[in-house]
Amino acid sequence: MLGNDATVGFAASSGNLELNTMRPVIIANFLHSATLLAGVCKTFRVFCVEGALLNTERIAADVDRSLMLVTALSPVIGYDKAAEIAHQASHSGSTLREAALELGYVSAEEFDQIIDPASMVGEFPPIQ
Repeated sequence: MLGNDATVGFAASSGNLELNTMRPVIIANFLHSATLLAGVCKTFRVFCVEGALLNTERIAADVDRSLMLVTALSPVIGYDKAAEIAHQASHSGSTLREAALELGYVSAEEFDQIIDPASMVGEFPPIQ
């Protein structure tokens, strides 16, 4: 496909007096690239996407351990306390929730209300 792209670019720059004499070369290489891309998409779908299942337990564990969620705490408890929670969680290997409760900056109910990852990413169709 890189060769087709180079050919199209070269042919496009070689048009004489805007007569588009290279149009057949451009069209042929574009269609060849489109055909290759369609084949790649089908192969990717068949061999990589179909039948793939989500490991929801692993996803939940990774979300719980994500330090980026601490940014939602900053407006409520301040940057310095939120950063301290992130450092504590990072150094101890705990979750943000555990670190926040351990440091006592928020209650469990407040943390659960503030840190809601599902509301941070928008709506997605339900996973079957």
